[in-house]
Amino acid sequence: MKFFRQTLRELQIGVIICGILNILIGMWFPKDRLAYVLGGILGTVTALVMSHNMANAIVKAVSDESKAVFRVRAAYIFRYLLAIIVMVVACISPYANPIATFIGIFSLKFATYLTPLIHKINLKINPNALESDGSEDLEEENIDDTPDVSGR
Repeated sequence: MKFFRQTLRELQIGVIICGILNILIGMWFPKDRLAYVLGGILGTVTALVMSHNMANAIVKAVSDESKAVFRVRAAYIFRYLLAIIVMVVACISPYANPIATFIGIFSLKFATYLTPLIHKINLKINPNALESDGSEDLEEENIDDTPDVSGR
């Protein structure tokens, strides 16, 4: 479970990096820079909420398999309704740029591809902080339990 939380954290770091890049690169082009920055922040926060919701849905689905399909579908519908509502608000509001908001929400997709790179950087910076997912322990147990068939 710790490994899962760590992966979620790395994904959210990727979302934040993409959101910052969106704001820093994109704010130089529109006339209303403040609206672009606010739209970028709105989209990035929405992507963070969506990633957290996705992680919670996965944990709940794995813990209770009888309701897994329902929970995953409900979380899916919630995430997309949230994205639609945020985009409608950004399109209607004069305070948020809808393009920046869309790029911020879409940063969740970009961050997925950044996660392995962030994981490698995290390993180099702090190798002892990363927890294992337990698969190494299972492999060692399987190796030790094999009977000796060599005849010695």
